[in-house]
Amino acid sequence: MVDPSQERNLTFSKIKTAYQDFYQRLKGLENTPPYRSTKSGMWATSVAEEIYHAFCHFELDQYNHVADLGSGDGIVVVIASLFTQATGYEIDEWLYQQSKKISHSLNLSKATFLRKDFFQADLSAYDLLYLYPDKPIYELEKHLLATWSGRLLVNGPHFPPCHLRKIAECESFAGRFALYESP
Repeated sequence: MVDPSQERNLTFSKIKTAYQDFYQRLKGLENTPPYRSTKSGMWATSVAEEIYHAFCHFELDQYNHVADLGSGDGIVVVIASLFTQATGYEIDEWLYQQSKKISHSLNLSKATFLRKDFFQADLSAYDLLYLYPDKPIYELEKHLLATWSGRLLVNGPHFPPCHLRKIAECESFAGRFALYESP
């Protein structure tokens, strides 16, 4: 019998390789680092090792269902799906299609992608939300305080929430993750 943590590590290696290949293809096509402007903000790549490290640190398997708000290329959702059910919300058609294609190629049954604005979604089913904000999150925070209770995992130090309580932090290789709780 295969140890579940070994199986998770093996699948993570496949995810990491799939995204390295995807980013390399993008870089070759555009001869620039893979990031772009979308209708609702900027998309930038995430580092697979950082995400995996943070998810291990915060014991993501203790949550029932995680949602990535603005899931971009889907890397956070596919890594989260190694621990629990994970759903990504993305309104950019091209990024949404790339997420689905990569997830399907990896045969990940716990990863789901929705082409939908998360402001229009009922987020009450998720006990953890993930966000890598590209601008202040005042409106999102107001929306969450009115409609949702749970925890919010924020990648990066630049745009922390103002009215949620920080309960934990994780320094990573090049970034910082902070876990917040609704009051």
